[in-house]
Amino acid sequence: MQDNLFFSLVLNISLLVLMATVLTELRPLRMMLKHQQRSAENQLFLGVIFGLLSISSTYTGLSFQGAVVNTRVVSTMAAGLVGGPVSGICAGLISGMHRYLYNPEGFTSLACAIGTFFFGIIGAASCRWFNRRARRTHDLVLLTVFAELLQCLLILLLSKPFSAALALEKAILLPKILVNSIGLVSFMRILDRLNRDLTIELVEQRAVALLIAQECLPYLRCGISSREGLQRAVDIVHEKLPGFQVALTDRTQVLASSGGAFPDNPFPVSALSAMTQDRSVVIHDLPGAPGYAGLAAPLHEDDKVIGALLLRVPTGPNLVLDADVRTVESLAQFFSVMLELGEAEHQIALRKQAEFRALQSQINPHFLFNALNTISALCMTDPDRACQTILILANYFRQTLTINEPFVPLEQEISNVDNYLMLTEARFEGALHVECELPDNLRALHLPPLILQPIVENAVRHGFVAVDDRRVAISIRQDDKRAYIRVSDQGHGFPPEVLQKLEDPNDPTYTGLFNVRKRLRSIYGEQCDFHIDSSSKGSTVSFSLPLIPPEMPDAE
Repeated sequence: MQDNLFFSLVLNISLLVLMATVLTELRPLRMMLKHQQRSAENQLFLGVIFGLLSISSTYTGLSFQGAVVNTRVVSTMAAGLVGGPVSGICAGLISGMHRYLYNPEGFTSLACAIGTFFFGIIGAASCRWFNRRARRTHDLVLLTVFAELLQCLLILLLSKPFSAALALEKAILLPKILVNSIGLVSFMRILDRLNRDLTIELVEQRAVALLIAQECLPYLRCGISSREGLQRAVDIVHEKLPGFQVALTDRTQVLASSGGAFPDNPFPVSALSAMTQDRSVVIHDLPGAPGYAGLAAPLHEDDKVIGALLLRVPTGPNLVLDADVRTVESLAQFFSVMLELGEAEHQIALRKQAEFRALQSQINPHFLFNALNTISALCMTDPDRACQTILILANYFRQTLTINEPFVPLEQEISNVDNYLMLTEARFEGALHVECELPDNLRALHLPPLILQPIVENAVRHGFVAVDDRRVAISIRQDDKRAYIRVSDQGHGFPPEVLQKLEDPNDPTYTGLFNVRKRLRSIYGEQCDFHIDSSSKGSTVSFSLPLIPPEMPDAE
């Protein structure tokens, strides 16, 4: 009889695991299980599903000494662990009531019904704790042991006669603990596989978004006003995501679309909702587009919503997943950055003041190419870091290319240097070490823009002890009337012939240092001291400025 009991429990668990495997292959259920934040309706639905699984365990259980021995604990606790409190309580209620009604005359029916409800409670109570850490095998085993001991206690307290209840538990307790522990671990591993699949999907989607962004970059350089560029960009998105219909809008009309029609009247409801709420939205039943779900995310420029990116996907077997939402959000973020950069470039092209043309001309193209190459490499190895690097690059060029004032706070200059260093650190991977000494009382010091960054860039490029060791020190201090700025490196110093080249404006090697010195002298005249000290132990570029900048003529 004991052998039959053990065999029945193993068969019960096997059937339960098989049903769980089949259910997790159903796309609607997979989508519900993948959501980290579930609605009350979804939790209730999962509770019903797991409750039905628990009921099936009752029917496949073994009648043993007047009781039904089965594996209800597995699916009932799993409901709480996976679906949350609502799912656990719902599954416990459904399975518990069924267990009592299944054999109301059984001497363990009441105790088993109450115990089954508490299985759901235990799972629900453990949900938050398990979500904060990995579901380790021994934790699941301990949870099963606790649940089975609770069930044993309820049977001993509520079932009459006590002698029959005691004999029953002596026979079934250990086999139930052993088999149900294995069952719960197996059951949860099947469900955990969905989370791994989700992670893989998200990484793949993020990589796709980065590749799309790279190909769209040349066509978005003219900003949102270029219809031709926008059209080519959405065509690329449609080519890379053939199952989607794609569109770009401003705040009032559809600017470009591919794969399907997006009429201006009525304005796409998903775009309007995304712009109004300033977040991504999903609409499953689109007005005017039956059979399609709509995804939309806002586009930004200077923290203002300027439009939206729209994607449509057929419902049914291709129901919208979290990964699709992440793709839209990533593309919208990249497009916002690119459009903003493009708009900045457009504004730069319209500038008439020669001084600002000189400022912008000193941006080293090699730095831009190196940054883009670094981002391209990170797309394959670390998509999240690539995304962060793109945003840093955008912020760098936003600060660098959109300067309108003859003088900027030192704090802004330091911020620009920080962006440059973060981009450079992504390229050198830990080989760059920078120290900065900046008193708080000097943050408001005003100086010409793009003075400090070219000096730091030169120290990084040429001041290295070894390929994997680049050290730069930035020191800023003041006395009563002047501020003193110094940038030092620990390289091999400037050769004498190089110091001579610094006087030659036609030599491109050290154009940054040449321009800095020339601009400082043109603005401050004799009030500015600029020095380059060099030895075999390193180089130091230093200059001093008056605390109060001179008056400049109007930019016009």
